[in-house]
Amino acid sequence: RPRAARLPGLTTAVGLPRDRLVRVPRRQSWRAVRRVGAALVWAAACTQPPAPRHDEPGGAVLSAVVGPSTVVEGTRLVVRGTNLEAIGPDRRLRLVHPSGTVELPLDPAPPCGCEHVVGPELIRLVGEGPRRFEAYLVGPSRRSNAVDVEFELLRELPLVLREVRGGAVHRNERWLLHGEGFVAPGEGSMTVRFDGSFQPATGGPSRAVEVELRAEPAERFARDRLLVRLTTAIGGLGPGRFEGHVSVRRRMLDGSERTTDAHAVTLDFRPPELLGIEPARLTLEQRWYVRGAGFVGGPDEPDEATVLRLEGTWTPREGSPRPWGPRELVLEWVSGEQLRGAVETMVRDGRLVSTLFGDARGAFEGRAAVTVVKGAEEVDSASVPVRFELGGMRQVVWLRFLPGFYDSLEYFGLRVAADEIEQRIADRIEAIYAGWQLEVRFERPEDVSSNGFATLEIGGPDPNGMGLFGYDNTPGKDVGNLRLFDAIGGTNAQTQADGHPGYGGVFIDSYLYWSRHPGLPGPRPVGAPPPDPLFDEIFDPVRRRPARLEELRGSSARAQAVQRAVRALGSIAGETAAHELGHSLGLAQPYGSPTAYHNDFDTPGCLMDAGGDRPLGERAEEPGYASTVLCHDEPAYLDDLLGL
Repeated sequence: RPRAARLPGLTTAVGLPRDRLVRVPRRQSWRAVRRVGAALVWAAACTQPPAPRHDEPGGAVLSAVVGPSTVVEGTRLVVRGTNLEAIGPDRRLRLVHPSGTVELPLDPAPPCGCEHVVGPELIRLVGEGPRRFEAYLVGPSRRSNAVDVEFELLRELPLVLREVRGGAVHRNERWLLHGEGFVAPGEGSMTVRFDGSFQPATGGPSRAVEVELRAEPAERFARDRLLVRLTTAIGGLGPGRFEGHVSVRRRMLDGSERTTDAHAVTLDFRPPELLGIEPARLTLEQRWYVRGAGFVGGPDEPDEATVLRLEGTWTPREGSPRPWGPRELVLEWVSGEQLRGAVETMVRDGRLVSTLFGDARGAFEGRAAVTVVKGAEEVDSASVPVRFELGGMRQVVWLRFLPGFYDSLEYFGLRVAADEIEQRIADRIEAIYAGWQLEVRFERPEDVSSNGFATLEIGGPDPNGMGLFGYDNTPGKDVGNLRLFDAIGGTNAQTQADGHPGYGGVFIDSYLYWSRHPGLPGPRPVGAPPPDPLFDEIFDPVRRRPARLEELRGSSARAQAVQRAVRALGSIAGETAAHELGHSLGLAQPYGSPTAYHNDFDTPGCLMDAGGDRPLGERAEEPGYASTVLCHDEPAYLDDLLGL
């Protein structure tokens, strides 16, 4: 028996068989993975410990280990697959080589899966050169299928600058260089040096240029293309011509450096240009963008800014045109080609309106230009015609699925249907609010400001201990929907101080109290519903025998039972979510008492009826029950707020 390499925590494993690849849909939901410490385990031995069990269909599936073709210290290897969390929080990437096995701990990196940062030990133990591995994920008791992985391990890469293209450019343009041996930030650092002179277009003496700028590969795993941002360090703010040489310098993690030969180049810097403003239709708190070239600013350049100048005519939807501007706006610098703003809001006469225009709806038509500023120096662009509309209020909703949601799906026997249930919840919300400007998102919205979207958490147990289906824990009745940013979830101290339950969101555990055998610990809470035989009719088949992945799309009697349960649970949770959102929007009785949160009497299918007036069959969209709608004065109220 060969002596194993002396590394802490030694394990051995060789000759592991390949498993058939099992394909399952891509996970879109929350992944609960904790960060693990860096470690490396290597063995060259002929013994093999008991192998972790390959996960069953519907479990973790490894599809690829992605990285550059040449791997150096600091390279990030990306693990991609589906349902990788099924392996467990301490999962590792095991690479089987003819001479032994290496296990690499993984750091979480959603949405693609996990990542490993290659350390010097891997190269030292495996050696330099092309290497082929059989790779799979392994945890304490489970492992994934295996895939082939092939890359070349190197301690250092050759560095060459092959091609430099001159011509017309703008400030902060990302300029592309071609070569070989470029590294990503985690592997080392890349800089581009400019040596020469800058002749301003406005005349005057030329300026000497000796500057070194940071650079990065054009793409994540690119070794042959490098991007550098052409900042004002190359001759200043204004237009003009740079003539000189450029070279590339690389510094690796071990401190070693290499520099390429210098290449001659001429760059003609143009003044800033404004191309337009988009999108053409905006809503309150939506982000908008100025497109162009040569914009300056950013947190790394405190003496630089780009100012947008607007002048024209504003026409309210219900009013006469009026002159507007000129106004100067300092927007957020995103890049040399983009600035970002938001339709900021204020409350006027009990309504949410645009701070700039004083209305929620209307149209602006006029001209726009930008001025770039560095210290006391300014350069203007040409003005261009612009037109955009303001389309009122839009309620964007971010659904956050908490870990408890996935844990509670086990009680329903529907863990494998998490994706389908999530989508049905979103679809149900949007169907109820169809015809109004309300959108549901699974990811944190980026197209609206932080004040422009509500957050609704969907979890498992009721943290209030009352057996509630859901609870809007935002403070007070928001008539007029003045708070686009309501957070229905977590705990709210202000709500608690008013004597109400502090925790908000949707709690799917509580639906189990409709069963004669809920299977939950503790006594039945005071807020739980009475048992309903329909619940056990729908869910007992999957609670007794959990659903399998293939049953979600089959046509057998068993598959139909599974699909009925999925539809029902998604509909119930979706209707609960829509109800809590209704409270956040200022329902029910929006023109009534500020303390009236439900309809005064039961009407079949009314979303904002009290919980006891809404039977299970209605919420689950079962045949023979009323369809859910908004009732009474609620549609007219939402037409006024969120109308198209």
